[in-house]
Amino acid sequence: MSSILSSDSIYDNEVPFCRVYGVERKKALEKLFLQERISYYIVWQNEHWWQKFLSGNKREVCTFRINKADVPRAKEIVAEMKGVRVRGSRH
Repeated sequence: MSSILSSDSIYDNEVPFCRVYGVERKKALEKLFLQERISYYIVWQNEHWWQKFLSGNKREVCTFRINKADVPRAKEIVAEMKGVRVRGSRH
């Protein structure tokens, strides 16, 4: 039996969209994305030991990954948010 999907097709349209610093900002961005019906996936970042040492406290840092079709709309949503760093506009 053969598959209707070819083996060289790629269906992963998820791109790293932005990096968020702090749990409260993460929750605010999640709420905005849910209101705007933008699906997302969160990847938590591990800090290096020297970053923890220099900052003096543990920072919560995560990356939001979204569908590349939603990037223009998501950029408008997060334009004024502090603590959110949008990735380069390569996509």
